[in-house]
Amino acid sequence: MKDRPNVLLICADHWAAAYLGVAGNTAIQTPGLNELSLCGTRFTNAYSECPVCIPARRTLMTGQTPRSHGDRIFNDTLTMPDVITLAQTFRDHGYQADAVGKLHVHPQRDRIGFDSVLLDDEGRPQWGVQDDYDIYLGDIGYAGRQFDHGLSNNQYYYRPWHLPEETHATNWAARNMARIIKRRDPTKPAFWYLGFRAPHPPLVPPQSYLDLYRDLDIDEPYMGEWARDTESLPFAITAVRSRMNLYSPKQFVGAKRAFYALCTQIDHQIRYLIGTLRLEGLLDNTIICFTSDHGDMLGHHGMVAKRVFYEASANVPIILLGTRDNPPLPEGSVDDRLIGLQDVMPTMECRANASWPGSTGVLIIKEC
Repeated sequence: MKDRPNVLLICADHWAAAYLGVAGNTAIQTPGLNELSLCGTRFTNAYSECPVCIPARRTLMTGQTPRSHGDRIFNDTLTMPDVITLAQTFRDHGYQADAVGKLHVHPQRDRIGFDSVLLDDEGRPQWGVQDDYDIYLGDIGYAGRQFDHGLSNNQYYYRPWHLPEETHATNWAARNMARIIKRRDPTKPAFWYLGFRAPHPPLVPPQSYLDLYRDLDIDEPYMGEWARDTESLPFAITAVRSRMNLYSPKQFVGAKRAFYALCTQIDHQIRYLIGTLRLEGLLDNTIICFTSDHGDMLGHHGMVAKRVFYEASANVPIILLGTRDNPPLPEGSVDDRLIGLQDVMPTMECRANASWPGSTGVLIIKEC
Protein backbone atom coordinates (compact mmCIF):
# COMPACT_ATOMS: atom_id res chain seq x y z
CA MET A 1 0.00 0.00 0.00
CA LYS A 2 2.65 2.56 1.02
CA ASP A 3 4.57 1.92 -2.24
CA ARG A 4 1.69 3.17 -4.39
CA PRO A 5 2.36 6.63 -5.81
CA ASN A 6 1.33 9.82 -4.10
CA VAL A 7 -0.59 12.38 -6.14
CA LEU A 8 -0.25 16.18 -5.97
CA LEU A 9 -2.89 18.09 -7.95
CA ILE A 10 -2.38 21.85 -8.16
CA CYS A 11 -5.07 24.16 -9.54
CA ALA A 12 -4.56 27.88 -10.09
CA ASP A 13 -7.35 30.36 -10.88
CA HIS A 14 -7.46 32.47 -14.10
CA TRP A 15 -4.26 30.98 -15.57
CA ALA A 16 -4.45 30.47 -19.35
CA ALA A 17 -2.32 27.92 -21.20
CA ALA A 18 -0.43 30.70 -23.00
CA TYR A 19 0.80 32.28 -19.76
CA LEU A 20 3.88 30.05 -19.52
CA GLY A 21 7.42 30.70 -20.64
CA VAL A 22 7.64 27.17 -22.03
CA ALA A 23 4.57 27.92 -24.18
CA GLY A 24 6.46 30.71 -25.94
CA ASN A 25 5.45 33.65 -23.74
CA THR A 26 8.68 35.63 -23.40
CA ALA A 27 7.21 38.21 -21.00
CA ILE A 28 6.24 35.92 -18.14
CA GLN A 29 8.65 34.27 -15.71
CA THR A 30 7.69 30.66 -14.90
CA PRO A 31 10.94 28.78 -14.31
CA GLY A 32 9.40 26.08 -12.12
CA LEU A 33 6.58 25.18 -14.49
CA ASN A 34 8.98 25.33 -17.43
CA GLU A 35 11.16 22.72 -15.72
CA LEU A 36 8.14 20.64 -14.75
CA SER A 37 7.11 20.62 -18.42
CA LEU A 38 10.59 19.55 -19.50
CA CYS A 39 10.46 16.65 -17.04
CA GLY A 40 6.88 15.63 -17.86
CA THR A 41 4.17 16.22 -20.45
CA ARG A 42 2.50 19.51 -21.38
CA PHE A 43 -0.93 19.34 -23.00
CA THR A 44 -1.54 22.22 -25.39
CA ASN A 45 -5.20 21.60 -26.26
CA ALA A 46 -6.70 21.32 -22.78
CA TYR A 47 -9.94 23.23 -22.26
CA SER A 48 -12.20 24.26 -19.43
CA GLU A 49 -15.62 22.95 -20.40
CA CYS A 50 -17.28 25.94 -18.72
CA PRO A 51 -14.67 28.67 -18.19
CA VAL A 52 -15.87 30.12 -14.91
CA CYS A 53 -14.81 29.18 -11.39
CA ILE A 54 -17.50 26.97 -9.83
CA PRO A 55 -18.61 24.90 -12.86
CA ALA A 56 -14.97 24.27 -13.81
CA ARG A 57 -14.05 23.13 -10.31
CA ARG A 58 -17.08 20.85 -10.14
CA THR A 59 -15.89 19.23 -13.36
CA LEU A 60 -12.37 18.84 -11.97
CA MET A 61 -13.61 17.24 -8.76
CA THR A 62 -16.26 14.95 -10.29
CA GLY A 63 -14.98 14.10 -13.77
CA GLN A 64 -18.37 15.21 -15.11
CA THR A 65 -19.28 17.74 -17.75
CA PRO A 66 -21.20 20.87 -16.67
CA ARG A 67 -24.33 19.39 -18.26
CA SER A 68 -24.00 16.33 -16.00
CA HIS A 69 -23.04 18.00 -12.72
CA GLY A 70 -25.68 20.69 -13.05
CA ASP A 71 -23.88 24.04 -13.18
CA ARG A 72 -23.31 25.73 -16.53
CA ILE A 73 -23.45 29.35 -15.36
CA PHE A 74 -21.87 29.92 -11.87
CA ASN A 75 -24.38 28.88 -9.25
CA ASP A 76 -22.69 29.61 -5.92
CA THR A 77 -25.52 28.09 -3.86
CA LEU A 78 -25.55 24.74 -5.64
CA THR A 79 -24.37 21.80 -3.57
CA MET A 80 -22.05 19.16 -4.97
CA PRO A 81 -23.91 16.46 -6.94
CA ASP A 82 -24.46 13.13 -5.22
CA VAL A 83 -21.51 11.41 -6.86
CA ILE A 84 -18.20 10.00 -5.69
CA THR A 85 -15.70 12.81 -5.97
CA LEU A 86 -12.03 12.60 -6.90
CA ALA A 87 -11.02 12.85 -3.25
CA GLN A 88 -13.50 10.21 -2.11
CA THR A 89 -12.35 7.83 -4.84
CA PHE A 90 -8.78 8.05 -3.58
CA ARG A 91 -9.93 7.54 0.02
CA ASP A 92 -12.02 4.54 -0.99
CA HIS A 93 -8.83 2.96 -2.31
CA GLY A 94 -6.71 3.48 0.75
CA TYR A 95 -5.35 6.98 0.22
CA GLN A 96 -5.26 9.80 2.71
CA ALA A 97 -6.73 12.86 0.98
CA ASP A 98 -6.01 16.42 2.11
CA ALA A 99 -6.77 19.79 0.54
CA VAL A 100 -5.44 23.31 1.04
CA GLY A 101 -6.71 26.53 -0.49
CA LYS A 102 -9.65 27.28 -2.71
CA LEU A 103 -12.40 24.67 -3.19
CA HIS A 104 -15.28 27.04 -4.06
CA VAL A 105 -18.10 24.70 -3.04
CA HIS A 106 -21.35 25.23 -1.17
CA PRO A 107 -21.67 25.02 1.76
CA GLN A 108 -18.11 26.23 2.24
CA ARG A 109 -17.10 23.67 4.84
CA ASP A 110 -18.23 20.73 2.70
CA ARG A 111 -15.08 18.61 2.45
CA ILE A 112 -16.31 16.90 -0.76
CA GLY A 113 -14.60 13.64 0.22
CA PHE A 114 -11.30 14.95 1.65
CA ASP A 115 -10.07 13.83 5.07
CA SER A 116 -9.16 17.44 5.85
CA VAL A 117 -9.47 20.86 4.24
CA LEU A 118 -7.56 24.02 5.14
CA LEU A 119 -9.78 26.51 3.38
CA ASP A 120 -8.96 29.79 1.68
CA ASP A 121 -12.17 30.84 -0.02
CA GLU A 122 -11.39 34.57 -0.34
CA GLY A 123 -13.47 35.37 2.69
CA ARG A 124 -17.01 35.17 1.24
CA PRO A 125 -18.51 36.21 4.61
CA GLN A 126 -21.99 36.23 3.08
CA TRP A 127 -22.14 32.51 3.84
CA GLY A 128 -21.37 33.02 7.53
CA VAL A 129 -18.09 31.10 7.40
CA GLN A 130 -14.66 32.22 8.55
CA ASP A 131 -12.19 30.26 6.46
CA ASP A 132 -8.82 29.01 7.69
CA TYR A 133 -6.81 31.74 6.01
CA ASP A 134 -8.94 34.34 7.84
CA ILE A 135 -8.32 32.48 11.09
CA TYR A 136 -4.57 32.46 10.38
CA LEU A 137 -4.52 36.22 9.85
CA GLY A 138 -6.35 36.70 13.13
CA ASP A 139 -3.91 34.46 14.97
CA ILE A 140 -0.94 36.60 13.89
CA GLY A 141 -2.54 39.96 14.64
CA TYR A 142 -4.14 40.86 11.29
CA ALA A 143 -7.74 39.88 12.00
CA GLY A 144 -10.13 41.02 9.29
CA ARG A 145 -7.41 42.73 7.29
CA GLN A 146 -7.03 40.63 4.15
CA PHE A 147 -9.02 43.17 2.13
CA ASP A 148 -7.36 46.29 3.49
CA HIS A 149 -5.88 46.72 0.01
CA GLY A 150 -9.30 48.03 -1.00
CA LEU A 151 -9.44 46.30 -4.40
CA SER A 152 -12.18 44.26 -6.02
CA ASN A 153 -12.12 40.54 -6.76
CA ASN A 154 -13.31 41.22 -10.29
CA GLN A 155 -11.49 44.34 -11.44
CA TYR A 156 -8.02 44.98 -12.85
CA TYR A 157 -6.74 47.78 -10.69
CA TYR A 158 -3.59 46.77 -8.85
CA ARG A 159 -1.27 47.60 -5.99
CA PRO A 160 1.32 45.78 -3.85
CA TRP A 161 0.18 43.40 -1.11
CA HIS A 162 -0.33 45.45 2.04
CA LEU A 163 0.86 42.96 4.67
CA PRO A 164 4.18 41.10 5.09
CA GLU A 165 4.97 38.82 2.15
CA GLU A 166 4.78 35.64 4.23
CA THR A 167 1.13 36.40 5.02
CA HIS A 168 0.09 36.42 1.35
CA ALA A 169 -2.54 33.77 0.55
CA THR A 170 -0.27 32.14 -2.05
CA ASN A 171 2.55 31.67 0.46
CA TRP A 172 0.12 30.53 3.15
CA ALA A 173 -1.33 27.85 0.89
CA ALA A 174 2.04 26.46 -0.19
CA ARG A 175 3.43 26.54 3.34
CA ASN A 176 0.46 24.60 4.70
CA MET A 177 0.62 22.06 1.90
CA ALA A 178 4.28 21.50 2.71
CA ARG A 179 3.33 20.94 6.34
CA ILE A 180 0.67 18.40 5.37
CA ILE A 181 3.20 16.56 3.20
CA LYS A 182 5.63 16.41 6.12
CA ARG A 183 2.87 15.23 8.51
CA ARG A 184 1.51 12.51 6.19
CA ASP A 185 0.54 9.06 7.44
CA PRO A 186 3.59 6.95 6.42
CA THR A 187 1.47 3.80 6.12
CA LYS A 188 -0.73 5.21 3.34
CA PRO A 189 -0.25 6.81 -0.06
CA ALA A 190 -1.49 10.40 -0.23
CA PHE A 191 -3.65 12.51 -2.51
CA TRP A 192 -2.92 16.20 -2.03
CA TYR A 193 -4.94 18.99 -3.63
CA LEU A 194 -3.66 22.56 -3.61
CA GLY A 195 -5.99 25.29 -4.85
CA PHE A 196 -4.26 28.64 -5.36
CA ARG A 197 -6.69 31.57 -5.52
CA ALA A 198 -4.28 33.64 -7.67
CA PRO A 199 -3.78 35.06 -10.26
CA HIS A 200 -7.52 35.78 -9.91
CA PRO A 201 -7.98 39.44 -8.96
CA PRO A 202 -7.54 41.32 -6.69
CA LEU A 203 -4.16 41.98 -8.28
CA VAL A 204 -2.10 42.40 -5.12
CA PRO A 205 1.27 40.63 -5.52
CA PRO A 206 4.02 41.30 -2.99
CA GLN A 207 6.25 44.22 -3.94
CA SER A 208 9.20 41.87 -4.53
CA TYR A 209 7.28 40.17 -7.35
CA LEU A 210 6.15 43.44 -8.89
CA ASP A 211 9.80 44.46 -8.90
CA LEU A 212 10.68 41.44 -11.05
CA TYR A 213 8.61 42.93 -13.88
CA ARG A 214 9.55 46.58 -13.42
CA ASP A 215 11.94 46.77 -16.38
CA LEU A 216 10.49 44.03 -18.58
CA ASP A 217 8.43 44.56 -21.73
CA ILE A 218 4.93 43.16 -21.42
CA ASP A 219 3.26 41.49 -24.39
CA GLU A 220 0.41 43.48 -25.90
CA PRO A 221 -3.10 42.01 -26.20
CA TYR A 222 -4.10 40.81 -29.66
CA MET A 223 -7.20 42.03 -31.45
CA GLY A 224 -8.98 39.98 -34.11
CA GLU A 225 -10.33 41.80 -37.14
CA TRP A 226 -13.84 40.72 -36.18
CA ALA A 227 -13.42 42.42 -32.79
CA ARG A 228 -12.57 45.78 -34.36
CA ASP A 229 -16.04 46.12 -35.86
CA THR A 230 -17.70 47.20 -32.64
CA GLU A 231 -21.05 47.96 -34.28
CA SER A 232 -21.66 44.35 -35.29
CA LEU A 233 -20.61 42.60 -32.08
CA PRO A 234 -23.26 40.57 -30.21
CA PHE A 235 -24.65 42.18 -27.08
CA ALA A 236 -23.05 39.53 -24.84
CA ILE A 237 -19.58 40.33 -26.17
CA THR A 238 -20.22 44.06 -25.91
CA ALA A 239 -21.17 43.57 -22.27
CA VAL A 240 -17.94 41.69 -21.53
CA ARG A 241 -15.89 44.33 -23.34
CA SER A 242 -17.48 47.11 -21.30
CA ARG A 243 -15.37 46.01 -18.33
CA MET A 244 -12.19 46.71 -20.27
CA ASN A 245 -13.20 50.32 -20.84
CA LEU A 246 -12.41 51.12 -17.20
CA TYR A 247 -8.68 51.18 -17.85
CA SER A 248 -6.35 53.24 -20.00
CA PRO A 249 -3.79 51.30 -22.08
CA LYS A 250 -1.03 52.31 -19.68
CA GLN A 251 -3.06 51.27 -16.66
CA PHE A 252 -3.73 47.90 -18.20
CA VAL A 253 -0.05 47.26 -18.90
CA GLY A 254 0.49 47.78 -15.19
CA ALA A 255 -2.36 45.40 -14.39
CA LYS A 256 -0.82 42.77 -16.63
CA ARG A 257 2.51 43.16 -14.85
CA ALA A 258 0.73 42.57 -11.54
CA PHE A 259 -1.09 39.53 -12.98
CA TYR A 260 2.16 38.03 -14.25
CA ALA A 261 3.78 38.78 -10.88
CA LEU A 262 1.09 36.69 -9.17
CA CYS A 263 1.80 33.86 -11.63
CA THR A 264 5.53 34.00 -10.86
CA GLN A 265 4.83 33.97 -7.14
CA ILE A 266 2.80 30.76 -7.59
CA ASP A 267 5.55 29.31 -9.74
CA HIS A 268 8.14 29.91 -7.02
CA GLN A 269 5.88 28.33 -4.40
CA ILE A 270 5.47 25.25 -6.59
CA ARG A 271 9.28 25.05 -6.73
CA TYR A 272 9.25 25.19 -2.94
CA LEU A 273 6.84 22.25 -2.84
CA ILE A 274 8.93 20.25 -5.31
CA GLY A 275 11.84 20.84 -2.95
CA THR A 276 9.73 19.63 -0.02
CA LEU A 277 8.86 16.41 -1.84
CA ARG A 278 12.52 15.88 -2.70
CA LEU A 279 13.73 16.44 0.86
CA GLU A 280 11.05 14.06 2.15
CA GLY A 281 12.19 11.38 -0.30
CA LEU A 282 8.83 11.40 -2.10
CA LEU A 283 9.52 13.12 -5.43
CA ASP A 284 10.35 10.00 -7.45
CA ASN A 285 7.10 8.36 -6.38
CA THR A 286 4.71 11.31 -6.67
CA ILE A 287 2.48 12.11 -9.64
CA ILE A 288 2.22 15.88 -10.10
CA CYS A 289 -0.42 17.66 -12.16
CA PHE A 290 -0.73 21.41 -12.62
CA THR A 291 -3.81 23.02 -14.17
CA SER A 292 -6.24 25.93 -13.82
CA ASP A 293 -10.01 26.25 -13.69
CA HIS A 294 -9.97 28.64 -16.68
CA GLY A 295 -7.90 31.45 -18.17
CA ASP A 296 -8.18 35.21 -18.39
CA MET A 297 -8.62 37.26 -21.56
CA LEU A 298 -6.22 39.94 -20.22
CA GLY A 299 -7.23 42.42 -22.90
CA HIS A 300 -7.33 40.08 -25.89
CA HIS A 301 -10.12 41.10 -28.30
CA GLY A 302 -10.84 43.95 -25.88
CA MET A 303 -11.99 41.70 -23.02
CA VAL A 304 -10.90 40.76 -19.53
CA ALA A 305 -11.67 37.84 -17.22
CA LYS A 306 -13.42 34.65 -18.38
CA ARG A 307 -16.89 33.28 -19.25
CA VAL A 308 -16.22 33.36 -22.99
CA PHE A 309 -15.09 30.48 -25.17
CA TYR A 310 -12.03 32.14 -26.63
CA GLU A 311 -8.53 30.72 -26.27
CA ALA A 312 -7.30 32.97 -23.46
CA SER A 313 -10.40 32.20 -21.42
CA ALA A 314 -10.99 28.49 -22.12
CA ASN A 315 -7.58 27.00 -23.02
CA VAL A 316 -5.93 25.95 -19.73
CA PRO A 317 -2.52 24.52 -18.89
CA ILE A 318 -2.24 20.87 -17.98
CA ILE A 319 1.24 19.68 -17.08
CA LEU A 320 1.57 16.06 -15.93
CA LEU A 321 4.63 14.54 -14.32
CA GLY A 322 4.55 10.80 -13.64
CA THR A 323 6.68 8.83 -11.24
CA ARG A 324 10.28 7.96 -12.05
CA ASP A 325 9.34 4.37 -12.93
CA ASN A 326 6.06 5.18 -14.69
CA PRO A 327 6.26 8.40 -16.72
CA PRO A 328 3.17 9.17 -18.84
CA LEU A 329 5.23 9.94 -21.94
CA PRO A 330 8.93 10.62 -22.62
CA GLU A 331 10.35 13.61 -20.74
CA GLY A 332 9.55 16.96 -22.30
CA SER A 333 6.67 15.64 -24.39
CA VAL A 334 4.12 18.03 -25.85
CA ASP A 335 0.73 16.41 -26.43
CA ASP A 336 -1.77 18.18 -28.68
CA ARG A 337 -4.74 15.86 -28.17
CA LEU A 338 -8.02 17.60 -27.32
CA ILE A 339 -8.80 17.11 -23.63
CA GLY A 340 -10.73 18.81 -20.85
CA LEU A 341 -10.83 19.15 -17.09
CA GLN A 342 -13.20 16.19 -17.03
CA ASP A 343 -10.22 14.02 -18.04
CA VAL A 344 -8.15 14.87 -14.98
CA MET A 345 -10.05 12.67 -12.52
CA PRO A 346 -9.89 9.40 -14.48
CA THR A 347 -6.28 10.12 -15.42
CA MET A 348 -5.19 10.65 -11.83
CA GLU A 349 -6.96 7.46 -10.81
CA CYS A 350 -5.49 5.50 -13.68
CA ARG A 351 -1.93 6.63 -13.16
CA ALA A 352 -2.17 5.88 -9.44
CA ASN A 353 -3.60 2.38 -9.94
CA ALA A 354 -4.91 1.22 -13.31
CA SER A 355 -6.92 -1.61 -11.78
CA TRP A 356 -9.39 0.62 -9.96
CA PRO A 357 -12.99 0.28 -11.07
CA GLY A 358 -14.14 3.44 -12.81
CA SER A 359 -10.69 4.30 -14.17
CA THR A 360 -11.55 3.58 -17.77
CA GLY A 361 -12.86 6.97 -18.82
CA VAL A 362 -11.48 9.19 -21.58
CA LEU A 363 -7.89 9.30 -20.39
CA ILE A 364 -5.32 11.95 -21.08
CA ILE A 365 -2.73 9.18 -21.37
CA LYS A 366 -3.55 6.27 -23.65
CA GLU A 367 -1.96 3.61 -21.48
CA CYS A 368 -1.41 3.60 -17.75
